[in-house]
Amino acid sequence: MKITMAAFVFLVVAGGGCAGSATSTHYYMLAPADVAPAALPAATGQRDVRIGIRTVDLPRYVERPQIVTRAGANRLEVAEFQQWGEPLRHAMPMILAENLSRLVPTDQVAVFPWGRGFNPDAQIFVDVWQFEGTLGGQTALSARWRIVSRAGEETASGVSRLAESSGADYESLVASHSRLVAGLSRDIAEALRRGGVVSRR
Repeated sequence: MKITMAAFVFLVVAGGGCAGSATSTHYYMLAPADVAPAALPAATGQRDVRIGIRTVDLPRYVERPQIVTRAGANRLEVAEFQQWGEPLRHAMPMILAENLSRLVPTDQVAVFPWGRGFNPDAQIFVDVWQFEGTLGGQTALSARWRIVSRAGEETASGVSRLAESSGADYESLVASHSRLVAGLSRDIAEALRRGGVVSRR
C-alpha cells in the first residue's frame, strides 16, 4: 500500500498529538503556615490592629505559570507540566496575609488594593530576589522587607534568608516553598511586635 507524503505527514502529526495528550499537567498551590490560628484577644485592641500587605515583588524568572527550578549556577529549568494553580504574584501576598493573621493574631489583614474604609496601622513591603529550589536539593527564599506606620514612617526593616532541603518531587518542593514563606511571615510578625504595632503575648 502506497502512502503519499501528505498522508505520511498527517500520520506523524496525529501520532505526536496522541502521545502528547498522555502527559497531564499538575497544578500546585502554596499553603498557609502550619500553625493553628491563635485565639484573638477578647478585648478590643490587638484584634483591631490593621495590617496591609502593600507590595510583594518577585523575581521575573518565577513570574510564569510553570514551576522553575535551579539546574545549575547559570541554568534554570522550566517544568512545562508542573504549574502553579494561580500566579505567584497573587498567591504570595495572600499567603503572607493569612500567615500574619494567624501569627499576630488579628482579623484585620488586607492585601492592596484595599477599600477606602481600611486604614492600616502598618503596611508591609516585600522585595523577594530569590525564590527557587532544586529537586532533591535545596529550596531557598531571600527577601528584603520593611514595615511602614500609618504616619508613613519606617518602623522596622530586615532581610530574611531562608533555606531547607527539598524533596525529590514537585509536591515536596512546593511544600518547602510554603514553609519558607511561613518563615518569612514569622520574621515580619516578630518585627511588628518589636516595633510596638502589636503586643507580645
